[in-house]
Amino acid sequence: MKNKTLLDMNVLERVAPVIRNAAHPLRLRILDYLQNEGSERNVWEITRACGVSQAIASQQLRILKDQGILTARREGNHVFYAVAEPSVLLLLECIRRHDSGESCYEGS
Repeated sequence: MKNKTLLDMNVLERVAPVIRNAAHPLRLRILDYLQNEGSERNVWEITRACGVSQAIASQQLRILKDQGILTARREGNHVFYAVAEPSVLLLLECIRRHDSGESCYEGS
């Protein structure tokens, strides 16, 4: 690991807000749900799966959408959300590994 180059500060400054906005338990749960479903889901489905009110889910979905992590598509009275930035889903894999006592680092 010592021979890896440090990430450029500009990259870190650009990515930090994305990580900060994703790093909320409900937002991570929403991302996990969308990843597990493998396709877009509407607010009602997300609300039901995550066990929260529509108002709370909508607030968290808006934050993820505004950051470019999710896309939103309106169809009639329904808004469908999908993962726009698949690389953010790597955070979920790291969380799973950490929770099971594994390292997030591939080389360890």
